[in-house]
Amino acid sequence: MTKEMRLDRETLNTTSTPLNTMDELGYRELETENKNLKNLLGEANDKITVLQLQAEPALKKRGEQLEKSLSIALDINDKYQRENKELKDGAKEKKDWKVTLSYDIHHKDTYLISNETKEDAIYIAENQNNSPKYDCLLINEDESDIEDTDTTIKEVVFNTEKKEWIDKEKK
Repeated sequence: MTKEMRLDRETLNTTSTPLNTMDELGYRELETENKNLKNLLGEANDKITVLQLQAEPALKKRGEQLEKSLSIALDINDKYQRENKELKDGAKEKKDWKVTLSYDIHHKDTYLISNETKEDAIYIAENQNNSPKYDCLLINEDESDIEDTDTTIKEVVFNTEKKEWIDKEKK
């Protein structure tokens, strides 16, 4: 760089004379445009902040409502699942049963039916008591002519001390 060029540059930086070159005019235009954009961005940012502050309580309230609804739905589902499990377990649980068939004309048969559901034990005692397919043992029989039947059923357990089947309630 020559001495004259340095001198021109120094003069340009220190003087307050208007800039005449195209580059200098374009630079000023860009500076003005940049300031305007910064102002617009600031205003837009302020509007966004205001909108966020206005929406925040409504969103929080809606979130609480959804959370409460979800909690209620989960409680209902949990209760339903528990009840369903209890019904399934109770209906399919196999136990030992003492089924007594009583008739209007004196006749009583008592069977020991092992490892069956309550409903199956009644069916086996009434209809399949001689079938080799089931563990059904006649433990007491009072004979006479058969007419109408009445069925009672009790869950039983084997008492190892007495070596006999006893009602579960008496245990």
